[in-house]
Amino acid sequence: MNQQTLFKIIDKTSVAMKILMIIMICLLTTYYAKAEEPPRLQIGGELLTDQRMFIEQENDWAWNENRLNLRLEKRTERIRFFGNVWLRHLGEPTLTGSHELLIRDNVQPWNLNLREAYFEVREFLSDDIDLKIGRQIINWGTADYFNPTNMLNPMDLEDALDFSRKNGALALNVNWFINSEWSFQGVYLPHFSPANLPIGPFAGVFHSQIELPQGLQLANYRDVLELPRNNVSEGATIGFRLKGFVLGTDISLSYIYGREHLPLADLVMLSPADQPGKVNIDGNLIFPRYHMAGADMAGTIGNVGVWAEAAVFFPEREVIMTTDFSQLHGFPQGTPMFMRDSVVLSQKPYMRYIIGADYTFGNGIYLNVQYLHGFFNERGRGNQNDYLLLAVERNFLGDRLLVRPIAGGLGIADWQNPEENYSVFFTPKIIFRGIDNLELTLGAYVFGGKGNSIFTKFSELDMITFSARVSF
Repeated sequence: MNQQTLFKIIDKTSVAMKILMIIMICLLTTYYAKAEEPPRLQIGGELLTDQRMFIEQENDWAWNENRLNLRLEKRTERIRFFGNVWLRHLGEPTLTGSHELLIRDNVQPWNLNLREAYFEVREFLSDDIDLKIGRQIINWGTADYFNPTNMLNPMDLEDALDFSRKNGALALNVNWFINSEWSFQGVYLPHFSPANLPIGPFAGVFHSQIELPQGLQLANYRDVLELPRNNVSEGATIGFRLKGFVLGTDISLSYIYGREHLPLADLVMLSPADQPGKVNIDGNLIFPRYHMAGADMAGTIGNVGVWAEAAVFFPEREVIMTTDFSQLHGFPQGTPMFMRDSVVLSQKPYMRYIIGADYTFGNGIYLNVQYLHGFFNERGRGNQNDYLLLAVERNFLGDRLLVRPIAGGLGIADWQNPEENYSVFFTPKIIFRGIDNLELTLGAYVFGGKGNSIFTKFSELDMITFSARVSF
């Protein structure tokens, strides 16, 4: 229908009908004009303040973080752009002299962290292939919070109590949607990035303990990181995943050829220090290669949600640590004067896995139980501890208040002598969500235990916490 025909129809109708038709034409014109406009940039994110105070250390502040989390997204017909940036004030100033007061960054420490920045092309070369290129976080696994197969991105351990956080990495990520229920994913990360370690009072919790001969004490420690070459093979990581949906259950099989993101020592040299009875230690650290085969599932049995996830690691080679005592001349009798070799990573395969279930009772109480074999820093056959994780929570006031009175777990490092090799951790929370886009959280962290477990290293770091989060 052309314009002349349209206006002839308008002339033959009543005034009211003419007005109605003109309004309809204007609305349709506006609609199609807007539809032809390029999509606008979507901006979202959150403001967070996270404060933690030690209970037993004269109420010292344990953590002071104020974060602007900014997410940017723009979509066209087939392309999606996404970016995520953290702008933060983190920690307290560490000043040693008045001259440092001249530099604002020393007085007000802050940092800018580019978490993700990538573009995604839908229907790339084919209707069933999507391509994603750029700095991205790739999450694998279906278990709750702890995912043994999620090993592509390096861990972000800056916050020692957030074990699920990952750093973004440059990646080529291809998804092939075979049909409505199955997909195949291939990932290539050309550069190697190690995990960053905790800061502040939590620094050192993931460091390996070095046993010194009786009568010797550590004066100074330093090491050299032996990073892999930054080329297409030495520093690269590749991964594949087949994901599907069978009989109401999500399943996947995965494979990764990558590197450890936490280093291992293959050489330790002891030398005399200036103080009597004390030694200096120089170490060499490497990032070994491994193959990983993984599988996971998540579904329901009746009204109970269930999940399981397992990863088997095949170290590419055995890692032997050489401890050199040859420079310790004149030290107490019994101090070895030779080199000693010890295996820190066997070439034998080892496994980490988790099994869990959750259920919501008729009175609204939610129960989450998980059994974890092997924390992410427990490497090598026979070095995996066992953890029982438990959470109980309930909503009140029409879901405006969440109370989690029981949260935490129990870890056993040695079942032959559990009373001397255990850890306990208790992390209760109260979360208020009574105002749109606002979340207030009050909680605590309480640790205890004996022996060699990651959580026993937090035994002197009990805290109370408060956080406020506003999303936009």
